[in-house]
Amino acid sequence: MRLAIAGFNLESVTFLPNPTTLNDFEVLAKRGQDLVDSFSGTNTVPGGFIAECNAHKIDMLPLVYSEAGAAALATDEAFDHYLREISEGILKEKTALDGVLLGLHGALVTNSFKTDFDFIFELRKKIGDRMPIGVSFDLHGNLDPKLAELVDVMSAYRESPHVDMGATGQRVAKLLIGKIKGILEPKTIIKKVPITLPSIFTATQVSPLSEIMSHARNKERENNGLLDCCVVMGFAYADVPQIGISILATAQTDITIAQKAADEMALLIWNQRQSLYPKHTIYSVTSGLAEAQDSIKPSGKPVVILEHADRMNDSTYVLRELLELPGIKSAAPYFWDPQAAQKALTKPVGSTIKLSIGGNSSKKAGDPISVSAEIIWSGEPSFSMGGVMGKGRPVSLGPTAIIQVNTVLIWLISANVSAINLDPFEQFGFDHKDFDIVLLRSKTHFRAIWETESEKIIIVDTPDWGPGLLDTLPYQNARKGVFPIT
Repeated sequence: MRLAIAGFNLESVTFLPNPTTLNDFEVLAKRGQDLVDSFSGTNTVPGGFIAECNAHKIDMLPLVYSEAGAAALATDEAFDHYLREISEGILKEKTALDGVLLGLHGALVTNSFKTDFDFIFELRKKIGDRMPIGVSFDLHGNLDPKLAELVDVMSAYRESPHVDMGATGQRVAKLLIGKIKGILEPKTIIKKVPITLPSIFTATQVSPLSEIMSHARNKERENNGLLDCCVVMGFAYADVPQIGISILATAQTDITIAQKAADEMALLIWNQRQSLYPKHTIYSVTSGLAEAQDSIKPSGKPVVILEHADRMNDSTYVLRELLELPGIKSAAPYFWDPQAAQKALTKPVGSTIKLSIGGNSSKKAGDPISVSAEIIWSGEPSFSMGGVMGKGRPVSLGPTAIIQVNTVLIWLISANVSAINLDPFEQFGFDHKDFDIVLLRSKTHFRAIWETESEKIIIVDTPDWGPGLLDTLPYQNARKGVFPIT
């Protein structure tokens, strides 16, 4: 047996003004043997694909795997490029291929509002209906129910933070291999639940979502005919008709089993919609900073402030206030500002430089901050990701400078990477416990490490494009009846 491996990933914030270009995707794109070498042994979807293929002694055709994290709309150029590269790679080896393993996000949107559904639809038109396809989706995908008509097998992450990316890749590969061998006859249904939630409320280890996820696992255990039951939480910042939670259920042979499980899970979730949206737990910047100062312990772990509305890692609202706090040692890892980072690299470590930092992604990111800073470290770091989620994944931050302004340490980076683990500290010789406050901009992924490594987590809302109060966003394409936005 021989399986192709490919992927094209982006979580699109459709409200952001500057598109995600082909060059942005190419920064981390892996092809051919480099794809296999880069992802083997990693807790990633392609890592899971590779592991399962190796376990079954299946030959692999690694095509291209590209991902650009969470950013603005993708350009149609990027969409067309990877569609063409993947389809041509499959067609070139079609007679020697038994199937395709494809890693998608589920919340990709282009500037002409094509989505992951369109990507698969167009791929099917090019490679035909007979080639078996298995697709892995992110837990934050906005899935179209019609995907079940185009894809042979599919599954999605069950955890957020996504500590099960590798396991999801393996699950999809196992289902596809079983179908190709004739051992399985998977039947899948996608049922929409008219709810969309800010990402901060999609942490699967936090109640009541933790109980909902446990209920899905119980359904699988109680019914041997139910192969898979995923609660896909959707992505609230992609303004598309497919917005919202999806139940992705797969049964062996009998689709009524999948339908029954999806219906029961959908009703359970709908009945808990109010408790799934605890907007009263979000602080303002002022009240959040006050709470953080009150929570600092003299010899303990840092307090984490989560500026979750910042989708591009460059908002200045909280950082501006942190710089004014006297005597409080703070860290702001992975602050995206390529121009400031490049300028800092022109000066030697230990020197002082004047910079304007942040507020580049949109007017909603806040005004840039003018600082006089000491350069603590500079270079172009590359390393393997630590922590749990994405462990082993190659990371390149691009031109990077760590600067100190007053008592705040700021990592200026050129590649838009979110700080979700201890890498910003451990890779550069710092101890996170030496800081009173750590400012993060992740949504749920940071919890895999920082739930145990912080004194307290304080979520603050700002006017950027990823707010907790979803009714403040100018939705135009979301279908009617989706709680709490329409």
